[in-house]
Amino acid sequence: MTMDAYAPLGDPRTATLSVLVSTLAEDAIFTLAAGGGTESLDQLGKRRGEAYAGLLGGRTLIRMLADFDHWVVEMTRMMAPVYAPTFMPMGDVIRERITLEAGARGLRSLFSSKPSDKDVQRVKRFGTLAVRVLRAVFAADGPLDVEEGRTLAALIGCLGLSQEDSAPLYTENAIPVEQLDVYGEIDAAVVRALIRGAWHASAWDKIDPREEHVVRTISQKLAVPQVEVEQMRTDAMARVDARRNVGAAAVDAIRFVLSDRAPGIGVTLASHAGSLLLPRRHRDEVLAQVGHGSPVVLGRRYTGLASDDKATVLALAWAAGLFEDPTMGRRALLRARHDRVASDIGFDGAAARKTIDDWFADVLAPAAFPMGG
Repeated sequence: MTMDAYAPLGDPRTATLSVLVSTLAEDAIFTLAAGGGTESLDQLGKRRGEAYAGLLGGRTLIRMLADFDHWVVEMTRMMAPVYAPTFMPMGDVIRERITLEAGARGLRSLFSSKPSDKDVQRVKRFGTLAVRVLRAVFAADGPLDVEEGRTLAALIGCLGLSQEDSAPLYTENAIPVEQLDVYGEIDAAVVRALIRGAWHASAWDKIDPREEHVVRTISQKLAVPQVEVEQMRTDAMARVDARRNVGAAAVDAIRFVLSDRAPGIGVTLASHAGSLLLPRRHRDEVLAQVGHGSPVVLGRRYTGLASDDKATVLALAWAAGLFEDPTMGRRALLRARHDRVASDIGFDGAAARKTIDDWFADVLAPAAFPMGG
């Protein structure tokens, strides 16, 4: 990790704050990859406040580079009430308030943070159904792999259920779709979110006929009109494919900004960001260049991205650049590279840097204040 050459040698305060800087960089990468935009950073930061305070007090946090799978599960849970990650199947279900992570809502929230029994039962019922549908889709083409297991764990964590209610969901076997019990009235919005999530899970790599059978059978059980089922299938494919260029642009941007850190964090941060942003069907194609160590050549390949996507790519790249808590001199070098990427994709690099810099400062300033005496 880069250290300020003029700081007191061995000053533990500087070292601790530098660890917080790299933690914020990881959290920003996840938040931006989740699709909630830079406006989600403040909300995520508030939910992570206790973790940041613990880190300053000597607690060891789950970190991206040390334990990626567990970190993804924890960060997904943190993001649940802020913006359920776009890359997570059933994220639309969570966005229909099928989560207790946000606590009590409405007038009740003025008096208690504890959700009502009605909220708990609603989340338990619909959340359990979402987990079972997702597991059925994943299991349709064979045993679950590590990423599928991680995705299920992240969804269960997002529900915010008690240990007693959530524990069986982690170990439950896949239920054959024909035996899957769908009972009682379900909100129309939740029904459609379930089917969109099932198609998303299937389309993430490629739609296997066995997965398609699961989705269509669930759709019939939930009485979703066939025309809507077909439209949701088409939308899921388009949604997954749209992530390809955003993910590729972010991977290239991080690698270019950190081109002198390869091998090293220029590779690992780009790879992890790519794993979050890129659907499986496109991941190997894009990340192969990272593994080969091929240099990034800017060629205006991503000028067609939407403005919001360009802002996300540049914010991700700048967050990655700050991972090592760079000195002022190194920041100047990183900024020059970042500006070249911004010019190449046709967007304002300064605006993206300011958003990230401001958020880092808002978290770091109060953390450092007690150390300044």
